[in-house]
Amino acid sequence: MNIKLLVSLLAGATFTASLTGCAIAPGPYLDTDRLDQTPSPESVAQANVKYHVQPIDVTYFETHPRKGDATLASVCPLSCLTKDTRKLYAYHIGVNDQISVTVWDHPEFSSTGLSANTGAVGVPPLPSAAPGATAASGGAATGGTSGPEAGGVTVRVANDGSIFFPRVGRIQAVGKTAQELQEALTKGLSKTIRNPQLDVRVSGFYSKQVQVTGDLKQPSSQPITDVPLSVIDAINRSGGANPDADLQNVGITRDGHRYAVDVAALLDRGDIQQNVLLQDDDIIDVPDRTKSRVFVLGELAKPQTVPMNRGHLTLADALANANSIDPRSADPRMIYVIRGSEQQFAKGGMLKTSAITSADGSAASAAKPLDLSVYKLDMTQVDALMLMTQFDLHPRDVVYVQVASAARFNRVLEQISPTIQTLFYTIQTAR
Repeated sequence: MNIKLLVSLLAGATFTASLTGCAIAPGPYLDTDRLDQTPSPESVAQANVKYHVQPIDVTYFETHPRKGDATLASVCPLSCLTKDTRKLYAYHIGVNDQISVTVWDHPEFSSTGLSANTGAVGVPPLPSAAPGATAASGGAATGGTSGPEAGGVTVRVANDGSIFFPRVGRIQAVGKTAQELQEALTKGLSKTIRNPQLDVRVSGFYSKQVQVTGDLKQPSSQPITDVPLSVIDAINRSGGANPDADLQNVGITRDGHRYAVDVAALLDRGDIQQNVLLQDDDIIDVPDRTKSRVFVLGELAKPQTVPMNRGHLTLADALANANSIDPRSADPRMIYVIRGSEQQFAKGGMLKTSAITSADGSAASAAKPLDLSVYKLDMTQVDALMLMTQFDLHPRDVVYVQVASAARFNRVLEQISPTIQTLFYTIQTAR
């Protein structure tokens, strides 16, 4: 057989197979005949955007202090629990709260005394104390037998925000502190009792609560009491966080807005500017580490996603978790870290467009460059091996290890080698 004819037939068969590959060649294949892959003007403009590359060297750390450095000032996203706010904290009575009132030297204002005087003129009946309720002082059970300490009355705040007390009548309690309610009752009783002495306290907290959910051992709802409740208290009372919880991004939803709180900084560095003071109807969610991870890709022994540990992960940690770079194909001089801004992630999109006016007056859109930061590490430098242990990664960073030029050339040879071998053996057979 003519060798030239054989080679021509083989080349023609190869070309035909490339055109009808899905019908002949094995493996997955997608027919792109019905796909319009014409690039849009925006994508063309985006392809021409250039991004500045910041080397990871000594000068970088002079202008970018680490997240754990004390020079970084922390800002409380909401009102936080400090020594000053603890002194100013006061609980305000709400609907369904239980109020215990004791009038000293007047045992007739106890549950027993009121029950005996239910039919007396001018002494309206009061609801009996809740089971297990205690008096305001002395720890005696409501309805004791003798002494000014024994007795006291426990009442529940009605839906209209008021309570009823004998010789005073209906009085508004919602929104008042225990001290303010005590002053109001004292003023009312002073009309019939000389120098009345009252003790008023909230014995049941049922009007305000917060919801604690997420990656916790015991998610629960917790009441707001006369003791300030902070976010770390709420987490501890829910059994604590699970090992895979992301304490760096604890969310507090208040009035429809979610605020991120770094509880890890509170535990690791004692940052009190993250110990948010909770309010009624707050929702605390502790997420897992799904969003607090980085992507390690490229020429690595094991490309993977690496979760952060309490919001901390260095470039050295990420590469070590991926079993380091591939010594056969990676270029150690080109290790990149690509980072997007938090604002772009929060808005749910990266690509932004802006309206421009063309020369003919028609409106058009132009793609703005993404808000990306690109960093480069050269592992062939001796100081880079130490600097990579100091370079902190952010959630959803992409670490990419570039392929070496020689490895790319070898891969091209691997792709065309079967064709070359086929042609060679065909020629040899024809001879």
